[in-house]
Amino acid sequence: MNTSTIKRQTIINNEVKHIEAQQLNTFLDTLTYCERVEFVTSVVKRAGVKRQTFMNWKGMACRIPEHAKLIIEDEAGKRIFDDTPPDTEQPQP
Repeated sequence: MNTSTIKRQTIINNEVKHIEAQQLNTFLDTLTYCERVEFVTSVVKRAGVKRQTFMNWKGMACRIPEHAKLIIEDEAGKRIFDDTPPDTEQPQP
């Protein structure tokens, strides 16, 4: 893999983690303080991660694993994450 490919992949990963965090935060903003605490506690227990890991997802520090997204959406009772990939450079015909 050349350096330009690695840089592009890094940019895509950064875009994805920002989008995922924004989607998660948008949902969390609909909850009351108590609901949010209960939600985070439940997700952390089910996902088998530390509370700090959840806060890293929320704070755009790292991507949310697919299995954790499923748990988050199951706990929320609705779809939160849009799986549409970020814009990538496509060659024009």
